[in-house]
This record gives sequence, C-alpha cells and structure tokens, in this order.
Amino acid sequence: MKYLRHHLFWVWCGALLVFLVFMTGVLTHANWISRFDSQIASLIRGTATPQLTLLIIHFTKLVNVLPVIAFTLGMTLILILFRKSRAAFFLLINSLGLAGPVNTLFKYLINRPRPTFHHLVSVHSTSFPSGHSMSAMMLGGSLIIIGNHFLKSQSRRFIFDLLVGCLILLVGLSRIYVGVHFASDVVGGWSLGLSLLLSSRFIFEKFLGGTA
Repeated sequence: MKYLRHHLFWVWCGALLVFLVFMTGVLTHANWISRFDSQIASLIRGTATPQLTLLIIHFTKLVNVLPVIAFTLGMTLILILFRKSRAAFFLLINSLGLAGPVNTLFKYLINRPRPTFHHLVSVHSTSFPSGHSMSAMMLGGSLIIIGNHFLKSQSRRFIFDLLVGCLILLVGLSRIYVGVHFASDVVGGWSLGLSLLLSSRFIFEKFLGGTA
C-alpha cells in the first residue's frame, strides 16, 4: 500500500507537470506547441475515410454532456443499489462535480480559439483543455479505481483497465480527428484530469474512508 501511494504521488507530479508545461506553451504561443499540434493532426486526420469519419462522429458524441450525465447517474444508482455508497459518491464527484466546472474555469482563463479545421461536430466553447478528454479521464479513471477494488482476479483487472484506458485514449484522438481540438488541448485535458483524479482519490482515501 505504501508503495502504491508513493507511485501514485509521482504519477500525480508527472501529470501536473505535463499540464503546466502544455498550458505555458499554449499561453506563450510556443513554436514547439505549433509543431506538435501540426504533426499529430496530420498523422490522425491523414487516416480519414468516409466510413471511419461516420464511426468517429458517433463515438465522440458519447462523451457529450448529456450522455456523460446519464451514464454517471446510472452507474451511481447501480453502485448505491449494491451498497457501495463511497464508490458512488467518488464517481459522482469526479465525473460531474469536478470535471465540468474545473474544465470550464480553465477554458475561460486560457481562452484559446478552436482550430480552423472544418469541424465535423458542433462546439460552443474555447479549446484548451479538451473537455471531452478530461471528462473521459476522470470518468474512466474513476471506474478503473472502483473496478480494481471489486474485481478479485488480477487478469480481469488488467483486461478492464486496458479496455477503459483504450477508450480514454480514443476519446482524445477522436477530438483531433473531428477537427475541434489541437493535440495539445487533448494532452492538457488528459493531464489535468489525471492530476485532479489522483487528488480526489487521495482526499477520499485520507479523509472520507476510501473509494469503495
């Protein structure tokens, strides 16, 4: 347990550092940010086909506000029915109480314009950090933390973590593909979400009796 706390502390430090570096790069219009965004966009958008585009448009909409709220409330209810109230509260706080408000605050403060690519989905806010990427990290990460408490088999935990991790990755990449985010927005969303998730986990473990 002590090793895990030590390991997660360094993961938290790394995630926070990545966010601060990318945020600083965006705010100062650093050349390396422009190169990074351009190279990743070319790599991802260069794979576009009509069939893939249709699939990704539907996939990325799964992390819109209403589906996330519905899924979170549904999972919260299921956890409560199974008498896992701490896990339910942990999921609810991270997915709805923290992800959206914190992301909105940083979008307002940084005020980065959206990419000038053709947008395949409609958007109504500024660009950095990516709200979908941050939401996926905090919702998916919460599910991983909760799932690892309840899945007894190590192989099942590995498969569950891998599947959820891939979904978190794909959500971020889909936002670049549909033209509404720079790659640096996505990295910013992931890293801010991870640092906030681990902060929440620490508070729950230290003061609120745990996450399960």
